[in-house]
Amino acid sequence: MGDTLLRKWLLADFGLEVVELTPVAHGADVAAQVWKMSTATNAYAVKWSGAGTNTGHQVAAFLADSGLPGVPEMIRTTEGGLWTFHGAKKRLTVTPWIDGVRAADTGLTDEQWAEYGVLLRRVHDSEPPARLRDALPKHSHIDARTPALAEEVRTRLETPEGDVEEELAAVWKQYDEVIADLLTNRPPAPSGPRVVCHGDPHIGNVLVDDALHLIDWDDVIYAPREQDLMFMLGGMGDVGPTTPGQLQAFLAGYGPHDIDEEAVRYYRHVRAFEDVIGWSHQALTGPDEPYCLEVTRGILSTGLAALAVA
Repeated sequence: MGDTLLRKWLLADFGLEVVELTPVAHGADVAAQVWKMSTATNAYAVKWSGAGTNTGHQVAAFLADSGLPGVPEMIRTTEGGLWTFHGAKKRLTVTPWIDGVRAADTGLTDEQWAEYGVLLRRVHDSEPPARLRDALPKHSHIDARTPALAEEVRTRLETPEGDVEEELAAVWKQYDEVIADLLTNRPPAPSGPRVVCHGDPHIGNVLVDDALHLIDWDDVIYAPREQDLMFMLGGMGDVGPTTPGQLQAFLAGYGPHDIDEEAVRYYRHVRAFEDVIGWSHQALTGPDEPYCLEVTRGILSTGLAALAVA
């Protein structure tokens, strides 16, 4: 994506005249590019992404417009929309720039974990208009495409080329029973009451300045709240609570809820499947192949996959 073209889109679509554009690294989402954009008066986060669904941005806009603290505003287009499409049907969206740090890089204090529990509870207790609620996905769009990626990875690892592929093939062989369980032994899907879930609320998607901000709403889903609570209940390493005190602080902030352990087990299994296959695929296709290999190894050995099949 060239700067000149992006500047043209931002001016035409959002009426924003760019003074400076700076690329921003954005986690594991290879389907997205992110920039910090400055105009003469303000700074914004610009995202061009083919991931997720349109409804996630609609939910984020609804929550922000409702005054829910911690959900960044969606900047409207010149025609009043939330995004425009460019390229291969990739959405261009703009939000205010948050001059904070990623919680995954710095961690959260117990007080901040309690604050995050309050924020996530408010998301779950929100009541979007019926039309928006009914349009929300009921199942993970990532999960739907993961079996095809799994077959692609397995085929590639039959004849690995290079050090990373050979190491990944060895990891898959070492944890063959775990991977087979993820592929074939999913627990029954939960049938409890559904709420608006962020879908990916680990603290890699939390920014901290003088408050907490939950970002990256691409994967919003209408599901039992354990879809989100699973991320706090073990197996997510340093992007979830890492001490009993942090977990208790989060749960105290979140407030009363009888956790459905079978629903947690289901969503843990789904996420472990997505993560093992997704990180393995990225270890084969890039970028950051050696890093992705080590992430895959960690998920299988001591992380979410190990917990999911225990």
